[in-house]
Amino acid sequence: MDQHRHGNRPDQRQRRKPRHAGIFEAVHRLDAGLDEAARANLVGWIRAEYQSEFGDVPLGMFALCHLGPPYVDHRLDLWRSIVEHYAPADPVPDPFAGARMLVRSGAYEFVEVYASGELRPILPDGTAVEGAH
Repeated sequence: MDQHRHGNRPDQRQRRKPRHAGIFEAVHRLDAGLDEAARANLVGWIRAEYQSEFGDVPLGMFALCHLGPPYVDHRLDLWRSIVEHYAPADPVPDPFAGARMLVRSGAYEFVEVYASGELRPILPDGTAVEGAH
């Protein structure tokens, strides 16, 4: 369960740990057209990884989509196991909307979206960038 819901704040060093290749692979698999069971397994694995590795589980992630037109980006909701792909003109719901421009900049592999409203962009080398909103 999300530590914010328990009132515990994860250690800052733990939150800043680089994201590993397994996380990147999981985010990229969202474009693979997973069935509901595979998506639920993937979401469960991501949540467990974030809890054990980083001490904090985001609401979800926002990333570029590689399915091709009309889709340009997608979100993964880690609490409802929802994957949604967006065309350029499609509105993105809050709190994920703020991550869209960060992802489209091309500077980040994906953006973690937290219940607090924090957006944590992740660089291609796995580095977590603190303090984006």
